[in-house]
Amino acid sequence: MIARDPDGRVLLLQHIRPHGRYRVLPGGGVDYGETIEQAAAREVLEELNAECEIDRLVAVGELFLSERHVVDFFYSGTIKQNRPFEILHSEGIGEAEWVSPDELEKINFLPPEVIPVIKGLDDMEKGEIAYLGRYNVGPSGFAVGEEIR
Repeated sequence: MIARDPDGRVLLLQHIRPHGRYRVLPGGGVDYGETIEQAAAREVLEELNAECEIDRLVAVGELFLSERHVVDFFYSGTIKQNRPFEILHSEGIGEAEWVSPDELEKINFLPPEVIPVIKGLDDMEKGEIAYLGRYNVGPSGFAVGEEIR
């Protein structure tokens, strides 16, 4: 989910994996019987112990890994809390932080294909959905040519 604070910063989670650290938007998989919007809200609650309000679908992208095809649905939304986040889903999540959209290209943020959508969110027409296509990633899931930091 693309959540922004009043200053326009975007909420990111730091993922810590054996092959490196990177930042992503909050979100995750869909459980059987739930809608994509319900899954997004549940994932924010599980990862941050925070309620959210889903606004609208703004982008779709695809990732092909060795054994699966992942389709990402990016929604804009709002986090409903003013206290520090409580990372409940500690399995591989280091921290949550608000980051300026201008900083996204300077950090290891995945997928980088969604950065133009984040930066142009206010200019998107209601109902407009950006198709990001197939992400440019290597076998590990990291962007091709990117150094893991």
